[in-house]
Amino acid sequence: MTDTGGAAYVETPPPPALGGLVRAVWSSRAAAGPAAPFRVLPDGCMDLILAWGGGADPELILAGTDPVARMVDHRPGRQRLGLRFRPGCLGALIDCTPRDLLGQSPDAAPLLPQPLRDAARHLLDRPDDARSRRALAAALAGLAETRRRHLPGPALAAALAALDAPALVGQTATAHGFGQRRFDRAIRRATGLSPRHLARIFRLQRLLTAVMADPTISLAELAVSANFADQPHMTRETRALTGLSTGRLLAELGVRKLQDAAPVLGAD
Repeated sequence: MTDTGGAAYVETPPPPALGGLVRAVWSSRAAAGPAAPFRVLPDGCMDLILAWGGGADPELILAGTDPVARMVDHRPGRQRLGLRFRPGCLGALIDCTPRDLLGQSPDAAPLLPQPLRDAARHLLDRPDDARSRRALAAALAGLAETRRRHLPGPALAAALAALDAPALVGQTATAHGFGQRRFDRAIRRATGLSPRHLARIFRLQRLLTAVMADPTISLAELAVSANFADQPHMTRETRALTGLSTGRLLAELGVRKLQDAAPVLGAD
């Protein structure tokens, strides 16, 4: 899951011991004022989230892989600390399949093995305590060691990473020693999504990375940079995955004003 806004948001690299499992550690705090829904964009990842404050009970949340964007409400003053896992990793550590969690954010407690659940709950009681954060990291590292055979092996991990590249899915499967059907099964088992859908999500994320790096980039150049066939293709895919045209998505992200994201050749 990737937030488009609605809260002060900070993202940092994971501790070195978790680098193979976790892509990023993030924190957010919802602004004061009326609760307002915001858009969570698909990124191919699953998150373990601790939430507290804002006049509500503390929560442990498992955010499953999102096939498309979804709208989420944040209670004003609510704080969150999240671990964004690399595709295929968190599903190997929980007592549930990624497919069962597609597009959902259930209570994490029943789905976490006890050592991880206990460490997460302890941190939820003291979210700013450095020792509790280290204990959660240690619990994750220990769980990954005991469940190593369930984690993506080197070939699958490399193939998952390669899906985030401008190559055909079939070519990616072959290059990493998979037949197409076996590849499809392995990716679905690891993430809940098909390889093709995951590649579409990764391409959307490349779009976001490109426009954040250069907010003045034209939509036509953006389509080429993110490896869409053309600008109309980018618009169709952006709308299918986020519910917004590319221009409106960029305006919602605050990257540029809507009039600055005007369509070219009627594509947007």
